Amino acid sequence: MGVRATTATSVVAAVTTGALAFSVFTAPAAFAAKDNLSISDVVANGGSSIVVGTSAKKSFTVTATVTEDSGIKEADLAIEHDDPHYNFYQKPATCTSAGKSRYSCKATLTIDPRAEWFRNVQAGTWRVHAQAFGKDGDLYGDYYSTVPVKRAAQLAVDASPEPVQKGKTLTVTGKLTRADWNTNKYAGYGSQSVRLEFRKKDSSTYSLVKTVKTNGSGSLKTTVKAASDGYWRWKFTGTSTTAGTTATGDYVDVR
Repeated sequence: MGVRATTATSVVAAVTTGALAFSVFTAPAAFAAKDNLSISDVVANGGSSIVVGTSAKKSFTVTATVTEDSGIKEADLAIEHDDPHYNFYQKPATCTSAGKSRYSCKATLTIDPRAEWFRNVQAGTWRVHAQAFGKDGDLYGDYYSTVPVKRAAQLAVDASPEPVQKGKTLTVTGKLTRADWNTNKYAGYGSQSVRLEFRKKDSSTYSLVKTVKTNGSGSLKTTVKAASDGYWRWKFTGTSTTAGTTATGDYVDVR
């Protein structure tokens, strides 16, 4: 972790893959001396949410377009979060020419959910930052966009009995869990609305049957009337802090 300074000397401490990397730049406050340098099209993870589980490292790209007539000396791309605990990931970018005075820049960043500073309170919206330095001394940096960093979720489903007589009651159960970055385990996600969907045996489309709320431990249970052969599944659309997920369909033979 580190603090981005906005004084004449900017000291950037960047969390990389398992280590701290430091870069020091001398610049006016807030990187305002841009002259002919401009930055645009700054995007993290292609504009999609960054979904992080409990153990596997999550790598993603941040891209930007830099315009500078003297050429690029260095560019750095980052995502940052400061509410309530400051944390950021930053890497130097690789920049290639994209035409006269234009450069396409890209950096690959990696989040390790096992890092001690990565916690549940940081799930949600992160800011995307870019800064660049021209060969003639021009420089500029700012926040350009945002990206959701979300806790991964999992869903299980079981429909029984199997097989079942047509018109009889079918019980569908399941459980919704999500990554707990504090413990690096999956835990039940309670009080969430989850869709129960059904797909007939010869169909490729699932349809909504009903919406059911998880209990305090994330468990789901409901009953339906068995009408035809097909697949039953739960689908969670997600929240601002937790990614959506869909269970694999459970096939039930109706006789």
